[in-house]
Amino acid sequence: MSHSIKTFMRAAVIGLALAGSAVVAMPAQAAPSFSFGFHVGGGHHGGYRPGPSRHCLTNPEVRRLLNRHGYDRIRFIDRRGRIVAVRAERGRGDFRVTVDSCRGRIVDVDRLRRR
Repeated sequence: MSHSIKTFMRAAVIGLALAGSAVVAMPAQAAPSFSFGFHVGGGHHGGYRPGPSRHCLTNPEVRRLLNRHGYDRIRFIDRRGRIVAVRAERGRGDFRVTVDSCRGRIVDVDRLRRR
């Protein structure tokens, strides 16, 4: 081998050795990390929660939401997925109330009759 190739090879080996030792000596804080978590329990506060931790309201939580809006005598009519239909009373009227249980919002109110 010629002198320039030997010099180049020697420099390459030394460079690789130095690069390898720099990776080994890297502090723990600089190492890449991975973490994840999930939420169990707690209350739903009526807002939309995007992503995998989104919580849809249970029947008792839908009742509490409607009670806070003045409805009582709540009877579930249709519970097929995130949209829930109930029949409820408020004041002197009977209403059909539709709730988006994943967003925690009342989306429609229809008066059925006046008492």
